Amino acid sequence: MSVIPSAPLDLTSMVTRLHELLRDQPGAPTEAELREACNALYSSSLLKEEGRPVRARVVIAPPEAFTADGGPPDGVHAMRLSTAHPFNQNEIKRLSPAASFFHSAVAIWPAKGRGFRIWGIINTGTRWMNMVAGGRKPAGEGIPHPIIHVRDPGWLIFYDNYQLIGEWRGREFHGPRLDVFESPLLSQRFEPMRCNMVAELADGCLPPNLSTDDYAQMAHLISVQFIKRVINLVRTSGHGGSVVFLPEGAKGVETATRWIDCKYTAEEDAAGLRFPHLMKSIIRRIGMLCPPGSTLEDARRIFRGSHDAELDRLEEGFYELARFFSDLMQVDGAMVVDQRVRVIGFGGEIRVDRTVFQVSQAHDLDGQSLTDWNVQADGTRHRAVYRLCSVEPDVIGFVISQDSQVRMIANVDDSVLFWMHSVI
Repeated sequence: MSVIPSAPLDLTSMVTRLHELLRDQPGAPTEAELREACNALYSSSLLKEEGRPVRARVVIAPPEAFTADGGPPDGVHAMRLSTAHPFNQNEIKRLSPAASFFHSAVAIWPAKGRGFRIWGIINTGTRWMNMVAGGRKPAGEGIPHPIIHVRDPGWLIFYDNYQLIGEWRGREFHGPRLDVFESPLLSQRFEPMRCNMVAELADGCLPPNLSTDDYAQMAHLISVQFIKRVINLVRTSGHGGSVVFLPEGAKGVETATRWIDCKYTAEEDAAGLRFPHLMKSIIRRIGMLCPPGSTLEDARRIFRGSHDAELDRLEEGFYELARFFSDLMQVDGAMVVDQRVRVIGFGGEIRVDRTVFQVSQAHDLDGQSLTDWNVQADGTRHRAVYRLCSVEPDVIGFVISQDSQVRMIANVDDSVLFWMHSVI
């Protein structure tokens, strides 16, 4: 593993990046105008609208970039204002209730010699959140323009067509973080679970329209969507929480008994297997919807785009289970599950009597590029999961802070690592 310094990033380099993305468009903003816009949005994040922090999305694009007949769920609906309004922190504050963060965005573009102006509000719908929140439906056409999220006080997030390119948080800039759900580690740790699940169905229960390996890969995709949903629901609650995944079966119960005191424990009955039951039903249904000889990509398209009533019903069941899990995580302490996603208990106090002095942050999905991390800067949730992972190499933990940061924590080659997950 190589240790690397954090990539340098500042407002100047971010403004340059935005300018590069826009410079080929007629009437594109200057770097000075973009810098002023970033400063105005940062200032707006520190304001309050009727006692609530300002939260908004801003799209930097000309009015002609959007058709007049589009709209959610597959496109965007652009409402053009008859008179463009000045672009400043106070106008963003006033418009933020009308351009609801999860549903709409404020559209800005410079007027010659007058700087940026607010020319409209774009209704995007909520499918754009599926990239991080675990929804099944595709995100639609996308918005091939820079988008800036005013996420929380002192926190701006910069995107190019929903691809994260950087964050301005407090007094610091950060490069794009990682989608930890694409981590090879996560796939490897859960491989036995999904392979066993497919093997249990393979004898006459799965249509032969997909290969066994393709069914296993679909199971992984759907599992990732589920965990994303749980984590996003906890994030949006503003409470924070943690979940630890232990080995399945007796080994997981033994690990929980040895290291975790759960205030509430769950019976080992059929109700605890709700997740694998739904998963088996979903992949079986996908197999039925696929024509003979389908590939994994065919199955992915059907999963994301099908309007099948039975698949919709199963997805609703999955969503409600994710919400149930997120509610369990509202109780102080960790939620403890095994790799079958069966709840062992919640309200768990991790009581590993060991101090972890050395933790590293991974800057790539393979965990090869690392920097040392100051453990003392973290809260009790993080330090508790660090300790658990230090003594149980098979454990994977997710910690969601009250400020919406998400980390995946694991033991790799006897070293405790964490990955910062990309957020919206």
